[in-house]
Amino acid sequence: MTSVPESGLETADPFNLPDWIGTGDSTWTTSDSVGDARVDGVLVGTEKLELSVLAADVAYPAALVSERLRHDVHQAWVHGEVLLLSQGEGFVLAVPGTSLDVDTLYEVIRRFARAVGAAPACFTVALQL
Repeated sequence: MTSVPESGLETADPFNLPDWIGTGDSTWTTSDSVGDARVDGVLVGTEKLELSVLAADVAYPAALVSERLRHDVHQAWVHGEVLLLSQGEGFVLAVPGTSLDVDTLYEVIRRFARAVGAAPACFTVALQL
């Protein structure tokens, strides 16, 4: 695992997610407004899971992720995937960029659905304005 001690972020394997994810319909609901470098949310299916999205290229006033992790974020994205990280009890989907817009959030959840073996149509995205 790659770890960034100051952030508490560690790479995670989608196969280590709870078994209910990808087995039925799920809704990812944000608890923050769109446009910042991090949007926190909750994935709800048969249970709940904290699932945030992080723009990994933010470097001021301090880098949010290590250079190695930033490299891995970009590599996953170029290959049509999204990098899954763990942070405490929750998970974070890391993407290239410095801010998150609506289109990026939709694409992140689509890629996450594929990573857990689910059809993207099984996921609904509910954004807070």
